[in-house]
Amino acid sequence: MPANRAVAAALAALGLALTATACDDAKDSTAAAAASSPASPSPTERVASMTGKRLLDKGREAYGKASSLRVTGFVVDEDSGRRTGVQMVADRTGQCQLKADVESAGQFEILRTEGTTLFRPSAATLTAMRGAAVAERYRDRWFKIPAGSEYSSMADLCDLAGLTAFGDPNGSWQALAGEPGTVAGRASMGVQLSSTEEGAFTAHLAAEGAMVPLRMEDGWGESAGKKMTLDFTDYDVPVVLPAVPAGSVVDGDLPAKGAA
Repeated sequence: MPANRAVAAALAALGLALTATACDDAKDSTAAAAASSPASPSPTERVASMTGKRLLDKGREAYGKASSLRVTGFVVDEDSGRRTGVQMVADRTGQCQLKADVESAGQFEILRTEGTTLFRPSAATLTAMRGAAVAERYRDRWFKIPAGSEYSSMADLCDLAGLTAFGDPNGSWQALAGEPGTVAGRASMGVQLSSTEEGAFTAHLAAEGAMVPLRMEDGWGESAGKKMTLDFTDYDVPVVLPAVPAGSVVDGDLPAKGAA
């Protein structure tokens, strides 16, 4: 399964033939916060002169200390070429809101809080998954996804540790220093990442202040960003989830296709 496995598995579980390409599916980021050196480079340490390994370590350290963030971008299915736009806010406690717009297949939204995952597909998405009868009956409803459901992997989308290669302090990534640049007006420093299992990616780290990831792209050089670009903003901004009316929640998994 292509990386990000968390994103790929969750999107593929919807039955939309998606295998989105992103980054590592690390499960634990707590060790990164325990690193001894500061997340921001010292005045005597020039970002442009850092090795790839040093950039990877600084990015892991800074990302591991972030309590929350916003993700905006897109992924493209390698087989079909279908593009999925993604917007998400999430924090370390597990609170998360994700909205996805799947090319030619509609939209869906995920909310996760206190261990509960809610999933609301658009009429077009639900029609593609379960047929017109189900889509009409459950229009604008939220489904409470139970553990063990074929859709339970959707909750993995909300795990911050799995969103970037920097979420895993022990991941087996090779890193080469890239080029300085800017991302959304912020000075950045590139680092080329690769692993046998995950492939090649380009990361852009903040060159000033905490060296958090600002952008992740698939590939290197001219090929970078062809199939995936994710921007990371709003670090440490509290996540506030929208209220969900109790009457709009279906307390159970998605019904079988064609169910009345």
